[in-house]
Amino acid sequence: MVCSEAVRAEPAAITKAKNEAEALAERIDELNEILGAAVEDYNYATEKLSQTKAAIEDKQAKLAQAEADLEVLRAQLTERVVQIYKQGHLGALDTLVGATSFSDLINRLDLLERLSAQDNEMLEEVDAYRTRVSDRESELAAQLEEEKVLAAEAESAKTKVEETLVANERALEGKEAQIAQLQKEEAARQARLAAEARAKAAAAAAAAKKAAAATALAKKAAAANKSGSGGSTSVNVSVPDSASAGDVVSIAMEYLGCRYVWAGASPDGFDCSGFVMYVYKKVGVGLPHSSRMQYGAGVAVSRGDLKPGDLVFFYNPIHHVGIYIGDGKMIHAAGVGKGVRIDSAWRSSYYGACRIIL
Repeated sequence: MVCSEAVRAEPAAITKAKNEAEALAERIDELNEILGAAVEDYNYATEKLSQTKAAIEDKQAKLAQAEADLEVLRAQLTERVVQIYKQGHLGALDTLVGATSFSDLINRLDLLERLSAQDNEMLEEVDAYRTRVSDRESELAAQLEEEKVLAAEAESAKTKVEETLVANERALEGKEAQIAQLQKEEAARQARLAAEARAKAAAAAAAAKKAAAATALAKKAAAANKSGSGGSTSVNVSVPDSASAGDVVSIAMEYLGCRYVWAGASPDGFDCSGFVMYVYKKVGVGLPHSSRMQYGAGVAVSRGDLKPGDLVFFYNPIHHVGIYIGDGKMIHAAGVGKGVRIDSAWRSSYYGACRIIL
């Protein structure tokens, strides 16, 4: 017997509940994207601030050295003045006594015909060191100004993250039961995806061992290409020979389910770039805690050439990153309430990809 349309039709209440759940899931994704962008702005600002602080310390050390060198030369020059006086060169003494400052003294000494070639060389060296000190002071002043700007940007980004978190909580208030059900369904899906990914990762690792020789040749060729690419990478990253893309995927899988924490970079909580940084550190590769900077740490690869272990990036400007695991999927710190999980890498916001381990 053929069922009537009325019998086959889904009850209106169920349809309504499904629509509400889908709308809620979309809203959660929207809020996570907004939060993710704010977090990555904060990460970028703090990374730049950290680099600036290091540069300031370097310039302070160079300034101190230049000042010390100048003091040594000043002492030598003073000793030379004393020698001229002791040798009875009254003309020189009269000239020197009339000097109103150290700079004036140097200028007057330079005019004395009795100065030897060695004296002239010393004067030139003093002048060079004075210029170097002045340059170092200017560089340091500029760097300190940049630090103020970056510190303000980092603080502003931090405030934006905190405000976004509060706004998200308000937007989802009263929907706890629906969210719990969505999370339960997602947990089941993640368990299935994880099992599939682990099996494929194991197979990929076995295949990688057999292709070790080919990989070594590819590394040399890619490294040569990278060195002549006109500076396509903006972050210098050292990759040990022991690093394996297969290990990256296997290690990443160990942290499935870890919660999302903005600016987090440990199993206690990850954000997207913090997760990538932590996983790669496990194989001996140091990456910055910023998705934008991580994109510049590797060799760009096309979507069609992606391999497990490559990094995939989203949005423009970049503010999300994941680790590609094959079959169009990635593992990533997806956002608040989602944590580390597996999702499709083919999103409309896809920006590009890079390979860290060649």
